[in-house]
Amino acid sequence: MAWLVRCLYRPGGASDRLAVRAEHIRHMLAWLPQTVFGAAMLDADGQHFIGMVVALAVESSDEAQRFIDTEPYCRAGLFSSVEITPLAQMTPPNGPEFLQSELQKCH
Repeated sequence: MAWLVRCLYRPGGASDRLAVRAEHIRHMLAWLPQTVFGAAMLDADGQHFIGMVVALAVESSDEAQRFIDTEPYCRAGLFSSVEITPLAQMTPPNGPEFLQSELQKCH
């Protein structure tokens, strides 16, 4: 089963995320085998980050909760809300190349 983890940033959370972005990307790479898709959420104008969504192919909501409990952005207190919802999977995952290139930009 797939689970959607939807997280909205608290005020200032989007800019504060940069301090832990490398750790966040490493976390995402570690969970890549269970990741169906992941994306940054943008405001209506497409100009500002407002949160993130991640769909995970895990057996239970407890496993999805473990993902978010160990997620660096969540541990840093960047989110005002987190929702975990079951999904019916419809799309395949992205490859690790994109996250590897993003991690390189952090250095």
